[in-house]
Amino acid sequence: MKTLYKYISTELFKLVAISFFLFLFIILVDRASTIAETVLGQGVSFGEFLSVLVKGLPAFFGIVIPISFVISTLVLFIQMENNNELVALKACGVSLKQISIPVFAMGALFSLFSFYSLMFLAPKSNVAMKKELQELLKKKITMSISPKTFSSNFPGVTFYVEKVFPQKGFIENFMVSLQKKSELLTIFGKKGVLRTTGDTVFLDIYDGSAQMINWKKPEEFKFLKFQDYTVELYRFSNKEKFSAEKYKTLFQLLKDKSIEGRTELFKRICLSFSPLIVGILAFSLGVSLPRGSMGIGVVLGLLLVVAYYIIYTVSKKLAVKLGNPAIALLPDVIFGILAIVGYYGAIKEKISFNTGSRW
Repeated sequence: MKTLYKYISTELFKLVAISFFLFLFIILVDRASTIAETVLGQGVSFGEFLSVLVKGLPAFFGIVIPISFVISTLVLFIQMENNNELVALKACGVSLKQISIPVFAMGALFSLFSFYSLMFLAPKSNVAMKKELQELLKKKITMSISPKTFSSNFPGVTFYVEKVFPQKGFIENFMVSLQKKSELLTIFGKKGVLRTTGDTVFLDIYDGSAQMINWKKPEEFKFLKFQDYTVELYRFSNKEKFSAEKYKTLFQLLKDKSIEGRTELFKRICLSFSPLIVGILAFSLGVSLPRGSMGIGVVLGLLLVVAYYIIYTVSKKLAVKLGNPAIALLPDVIFGILAIVGYYGAIKEKISFNTGSRW
């Protein structure tokens, strides 16, 4: 039996690994397009962009793991049925109950990993990605000034620059206009350096002149010439405090007594157990489908995933709306009942499907 368990576990793990990276890649492609539109530009390298994506990877583990395990379980046992392996095992006196033991073990293992991902890896990943995005946005805003065009990267600030060296933040032969309430400051300079210190963007100007006018008191017009001058262009808002539920780890959620915090905790617990629960249901379907039903099996697996996440999404909203966080556990309750009924029917061979054709 050890050889059988090792074989099933190994094959299942291979399929899960392939599915995991495939679904993760699909999600990342979608996320990458959104992030690219936000941060890619002058001054932000492709390597920095990839760094954001890598830091955001763990945030998807809790979603990708259940999908991968469900699809892989269905595919494995349908394939074993197609190869007559299940028939051979039954002929040798091995019951479906014994065959299911590796599924339970692997489901429990992936549920534990999913729990750890959702409770610790995902929140830290969200924080790390948000921080890096903030820094890249600052850099893009600071550096994305186009030469020989008027550009306004900050509220009330307009640039016209002849030459730009974005990687170093240098600009040459430029004009910058700063509008603050009724005051207008127009600066002309031969050389300048854009830099961000903390949450503030500064422009260091060398060999330039400035015109200052207050529209309420135009008679106080001023003209200055200088060798070096520093002007504050923009101050970013206070740093993100990461107080939203998605940034909180398990221990922080346990201290959060709000309805939103409790719901977040229950929904993560719910999703953590989904690999085991829906995986058992997938096993029951996989051993009950006739030979040649690979196509139907994959479709059923996807339908299971879609149905679970529809109930999962609705239950989250209901939990907050009705003020009862436990409602967030509804998907596991529904699919848990289906898994118990389906598993009992499968091992007793009381479930059979007539697909009408061989796929």
